[in-house]
Amino acid sequence: MRIFLSHSSRDAAIADKICEQLEKNGIKCFIAPRDIRPGKEYAEEIINGIDESAAMILLMSQNANSSPHVLREVEHAVSGGTPILVYKMEEVVLSKSMEYFLMTHQWVSAKPREDFADIMAFARDLAEKENGKQDAAAEKNREQDKAAGRIAHKSRGHAAVQRAGIFAAAAAVFATVAMACFAIGKAGTQESAANPVTVQTGDTVLFGSYLNQDIEWRVLHVSEDETQAVLIAAHVLTMKSYDAAESGRYNYDGDTDYWTQKSEADTDMALQMRVRGNSDWSVSNLRAWLNADTEVVTYTGQPPVATAMAEKKNGYQNEAGFLCGFTQEERDAIVETELVTNGNALSETDSVTTHDKVWLLSLDELAWFDQAGMSKFTTPTEEAVEQDQSFWYSLDRDTYGVECFSWWLREPVSEASSLCYLVDNGYTENVIRQENAGLEGFGVRPALTVDLRRVTFRSSESRE
Repeated sequence: MRIFLSHSSRDAAIADKICEQLEKNGIKCFIAPRDIRPGKEYAEEIINGIDESAAMILLMSQNANSSPHVLREVEHAVSGGTPILVYKMEEVVLSKSMEYFLMTHQWVSAKPREDFADIMAFARDLAEKENGKQDAAAEKNREQDKAAGRIAHKSRGHAAVQRAGIFAAAAAVFATVAMACFAIGKAGTQESAANPVTVQTGDTVLFGSYLNQDIEWRVLHVSEDETQAVLIAAHVLTMKSYDAAESGRYNYDGDTDYWTQKSEADTDMALQMRVRGNSDWSVSNLRAWLNADTEVVTYTGQPPVATAMAEKKNGYQNEAGFLCGFTQEERDAIVETELVTNGNALSETDSVTTHDKVWLLSLDELAWFDQAGMSKFTTPTEEAVEQDQSFWYSLDRDTYGVECFSWWLREPVSEASSLCYLVDNGYTENVIRQENAGLEGFGVRPALTVDLRRVTFRSSESRE
């Protein structure tokens, strides 16, 4: 018997402790990434791990509640009838999707001095049920063997009749198979035009354009049925703020200056958002720009004008939407993706659900780089450097010799209203950094999902 441990990567430490406790007591576990076999498709390994487990233990936390990976694991377990024990690590207001899947499952709560007794009791009960099933199956096999023995000793007088019955049954089966093959052949002919493009993680393709240049993408993730792929821009395409200061002037509210090292804006979250930008992905300027296919982009609240940025540069309120550089055929091949993103300190819920054609990665989705064996670090395009008025990248490159550049994630820092996470430039050992949404000199590296049955790619080698 084996138990699948479903958890956010941020809760790996407690998941490891539970795994250790179960396996000390003879209960095998499947836990990622430990049990992902080298060279195997990550998603396929997860699905197999769930299917081959007798139950799932879900470590429920804010992190897990907002993780699309955990949600997919829960959905697959529920659809397959796998029992789930929800181990509540903290108070969580479930997302609607998570609530739907977990409403009928058993819950236990973490205790201050945790010995995982409830989890162990669940595992023991499960083991007893599994042993009971095995005993019942063994008894059934013995009864079938006895019955077969009795039949074998009967008279062979009806052998000819039996053979005739077999031939008739075989003929019926043959006719059924022939009809099925005919139907499948017709269906295959009808669907032949929908054969998906074949790509693998790590491949480089050209799709769409920006700043009058073809956009180079890397294949970051491929769906299990190989009909969809997540693409990530191979390079930083532009330098922009995540969101403008709502006050219209960065670190100012009217004539009041909040530039000092420690100010009221550090503790007053509403004020922080007003003077430094909003880190809520759902209402951010950057989300609006990335998803627009019109020359004039409609923004919620303060548009991204230069005067609302930290250095009054890189305003993009007059720039056409990102998707304007895509043909209609290319836009039609982009799949609108449901995203679950953590909320910030001002959000009414712990997570926010949006539906986007173009988006930025979350912290959890960075795991796709590791699964694909791809580096998270990247350089900006020449066009991005030329367009940039902040010169932050040029200064880092010329002063420190750093060729890579930081790029925004869509995920906010939960304890603040303006801080967002970014992938760093590799100058230090830190992969992730935090910056205020209204800073205009950091990189934008979009992601999108394409339907491989509708998309047409050119290889990067075809670019002149």
